[in-house]
Amino acid sequence: MVDAQRLTYAGSQQADLATFTSDISPTTRHLIERQPNVAAADTRAVTFTRFDAGSGWVNVRLVGIDSFEAMQLNVVTLVRGRWPERGEIAFDESARDLSALAIGDVVAIRDAPNEPIIYLTVVGFTRSPAQLGAGLLNRATAYTQATTVREMTGRTGDNFLLVRVVDQQRASQTAEDLSRLLSKRGAQAFGFNVRDPNDFVGSRELGTLLLLLRVFSWLGAALSAVLVANTIAAVMGEERNQIGILKSLGARRNQIIITYLAYATGIGFAGTLVGWVAGSIIGRWITTDLTNLTGLQQPPFRVSGREIMLALLVGTLVTVSATLVPALLYSRTRPASLLRSVGVRSEAGHPLVVRLTAPVARASTSVAIGVRNALRRPGRAGATIGVVAVAVAAFIGTQALSRSVSATVDDLYSLYGADGWISFQRPVNLSYARDLEQDPWILHAEAWTSATGAFGAVRTDIWGMPAGHPLYAYRLVSGAWIRPANPTAVVVSSNLANEIDARVGDVRELDIGKRRETVQIVGIVDDASTYLGSTTTGKVFMQTADLNRLIGLGNRADMFAFTLTTKEPAEIDQALSAIEERAREYGPVTYAAYSDQRSSSQAIGILTLMLNAMVIVVAIVGMAGIANALLISIAERRREFGILRAVGAGTRQVVTVLVSEGIMLATFGLVLGILAGYPLALLLVALTSRELFALSFHLSFQTIGLTFVVALLAVAAISTAPGIIASRIRPIQVLRYE
Repeated sequence: MVDAQRLTYAGSQQADLATFTSDISPTTRHLIERQPNVAAADTRAVTFTRFDAGSGWVNVRLVGIDSFEAMQLNVVTLVRGRWPERGEIAFDESARDLSALAIGDVVAIRDAPNEPIIYLTVVGFTRSPAQLGAGLLNRATAYTQATTVREMTGRTGDNFLLVRVVDQQRASQTAEDLSRLLSKRGAQAFGFNVRDPNDFVGSRELGTLLLLLRVFSWLGAALSAVLVANTIAAVMGEERNQIGILKSLGARRNQIIITYLAYATGIGFAGTLVGWVAGSIIGRWITTDLTNLTGLQQPPFRVSGREIMLALLVGTLVTVSATLVPALLYSRTRPASLLRSVGVRSEAGHPLVVRLTAPVARASTSVAIGVRNALRRPGRAGATIGVVAVAVAAFIGTQALSRSVSATVDDLYSLYGADGWISFQRPVNLSYARDLEQDPWILHAEAWTSATGAFGAVRTDIWGMPAGHPLYAYRLVSGAWIRPANPTAVVVSSNLANEIDARVGDVRELDIGKRRETVQIVGIVDDASTYLGSTTTGKVFMQTADLNRLIGLGNRADMFAFTLTTKEPAEIDQALSAIEERAREYGPVTYAAYSDQRSSSQAIGILTLMLNAMVIVVAIVGMAGIANALLISIAERRREFGILRAVGAGTRQVVTVLVSEGIMLATFGLVLGILAGYPLALLLVALTSRELFALSFHLSFQTIGLTFVVALLAVAAISTAPGIIASRIRPIQVLRYE
C-alpha cells in the first residue's frame, strides 16, 4: 500500500492544491502557472449531476477535460476502451458498483428535472487517482469533453483548479496568493484544499485496518509457536528411548538439542516457503481490493528481498524458538527415566479425577475415559487449551469490534434526524424551507450550511444550523447549544475540543476561507461522526445565518435538510423525485440519508471482512491444535486403544473417547478464551477509537453463548477424524512385543 501511494502521487502527478472557482479562462490559468512556487496548473469543468443507464438515476461527478492527452495533474488512467469525444463519456470503473455499464451503452444525463436530457455513449472505463470507489461514495465519476459540461452548466470556462507546488511547506501561503490573484482577475476561489503529502484519501481508515491485521498476525504467529512446541514435544516423546540410548552412549545435551533444532529448522523453512507463496497471493488480493476502493494505483508484483527475509525470520524463528522448550526439557532428563517403559497407564494415579468423573462414568464409560484422559499430559493439555483460548478470544474481540463500529455508526446517524437533503446549483432564500414544507412528502425542513475551517493547524468541518431545535439531535457534554443572541457563539464536538484543548467559555480564532473570526465556545457535544476519507477533526456548529455571513452567502442557503412522511427506502426515492420535480427551477439535487448510511455500512463491511478473514486463520490454527493433540494422543496410546479394541470396543466407543477428550480440552480453552476475549475486545475497540473515532463498546451475552456453542460443535467435528483413525487400529499390530 505504501508503494501504491507512492506510485499514485508520482505517476498521476497529484495536485497539491485544489479548489472550485468561478469561470477561469486559459489566460488566467497560464498566469497562475507563472506564479512563485507553482510548478504546474490545470483546470477542468466539473458538475454534479445524474445519469441513468436503464436502472434508475444515479449521482455522478461529471468532469470535463479539453484534452485527455494533455492532462498535467490528477492524471486519469484509461483502463479499457478509449477517451471520449463529443457526445461520448467514460466512467470510472468503480461506477459499475452502482449501475450496470458496458462499452457501447447509451446513458442519459440530466442536470435537473427541468433540464433537457443529454444522451452520451459509453466508450471507455478509467481509474481515477486517489479517489474512493463509487460504492463507498454512493456517487460515480465520469469524464467527457469539457465543452459538453460547459454547455450543460452554461459556463464559459472551467470551474475547478488544480495546482502542484514546488515547495510543499509553502503550499498554504501559495493558496492565499492564488486566491488574491483570482480575485483581481474577477474570479473567485471557494476555499483551497491543501493536500497533506503524508496522507491520502482513506489513509486513516486503511491505517486502522492494517494495524488490526498486524495484531492478528502476531496472534497467529504465537499460536503457531504453541502448535510447533506441542508437535516437537510429541515427536521427542515418541523417540524418548532413542534419546535415552544416545545419552547413555555419551551424547551431550547440546548435541541432542542441535539435532532437533535442525529438524525444526527444516520444518520452518518448508513452512516459510508455503506461507510466503500463500501470503503473497492473499496479500495481492487484499491490495487489489483496497487500491480499487481508495483509487490508488496498484503496484506491479515484485519479489522483495525484505519480505523474503521477514518471512524466513518469522517462519524459522517461531519454529526454532518453539522447539527449544521441549528440546531443553528432554535433553536434561536422565537416561534411566527415558529408557523406562511406561507400559499401559490407567487413571489409578489420578484418584481425584476418577471421583469427579464418577457420575459421567455411570452414564457412559467411553465419555468418562475421554474426559479423564484430557489432562493426562498437563503440559500438552495446557498448550492446547492456550491455543483454543487465543482463538476464542480473537473471535470474541473481532465480533465485539465489528458490533461496536456498527452500533456506533447507527447511533451517530441517529443524531442527524433528517431523512434527506436537497441542494441547489445556486443559493436560494432561507425562507425556502417553508416552501418545501408545502410538499405533501415533507414534514419539516430547515436551512443548513457547511464549510471547512481551522483552529490554527487543526482543520475541522463547520455546520450552520438553526439555533432552536434543529433536526440535529445534539447531545451536550457541557455548556449549552447556540443561541440567536450571540452571533459569535459556537459549539464544538468533544474530539475537536480535546484536540485543541478547548473548554466551555474559551475564546478562539477560527479561520474560514480568507477570514479569521473570533468565536466563543459555549458548548461541547458528543459527536465523533466523520465521513469516509475525511482529513478533518471534529465539528463546529454555529447558526446558519452567522456561517452564511462569514462565507458570503448572506440570507441564502444552498442546502436544506428535511424529514419525510415515510421511512421506506423505495418510498423515499419516490418522494425525492417528486421534491426535485417541484423545485426544478432551482436545479435541485437530493440525497437520501439511508443511502449514505448504506455506504458507511459497506465500508464497515470491508473492515469486518478483513478481520473475519484473520479470525478464520486463527481459528484454523486453533482447530489444528486440537486435532494435533488428539493425533499425538493416539500415537502415544496405541496399545491402550489396541486393548480397547481387543476387549470389544467398537468404532462408536473409540470415537466417543476422542471426541470427549477434544471437547473437554475445548471447554477449558473456551472458558479461558472468554475471560481473555473481553479485555482483548476492549483493547481492539480502544485502538480503533484512537485511530478513527470514539466507539461505544458492545459485547452481548448472545455473542459469547453463540461462540461457546459453535466452538464446541467445531471441536466435536474436528475430533471425529482422529477418533475414526483410532478405531481402525488392529490390536494384533500394537500389542505384540516391540
